[in-house]
Amino acid sequence: MKRPLPRTPTAWLKEIQLAIADAAEAEPFGRAIGEPITLANLFHLAPHVCLKFRGRKPTGKEADRVVKTALANYVVNSDPAGIDHNLEQRPLMAFVLCYVAAHLALDLLDEQQAEEILIYCEEKLEEV
Repeated sequence: MKRPLPRTPTAWLKEIQLAIADAAEAEPFGRAIGEPITLANLFHLAPHVCLKFRGRKPTGKEADRVVKTALANYVVNSDPAGIDHNLEQRPLMAFVLCYVAAHLALDLLDEQQAEEILIYCEEKLEEV
């Protein structure tokens, strides 16, 4: 299911909210395999939803690169000895960061666009 790429920060926020809801649908599967999927660890699914929404293959070299890039961004932005954006206490922003980073890895966004989206989402997204 390939979705059109959002063009404005507002449209990105709407898509990210849909992506969060899509990822949350995996919760019953997590219970079934003994790995609960919670809001705190939902960010792990952000690059996979990105691939799904962009109509890309869920496995292979591109998918591996997208997942690694997205999760590396989480790690870099969660380093208490360096840059720490308190993502452990802000699970929705953790998801946003990984989702946007996945699009960067696909070369669908540049760094300036990604920063604009992140700033907008940080201002508008309500944490639970």
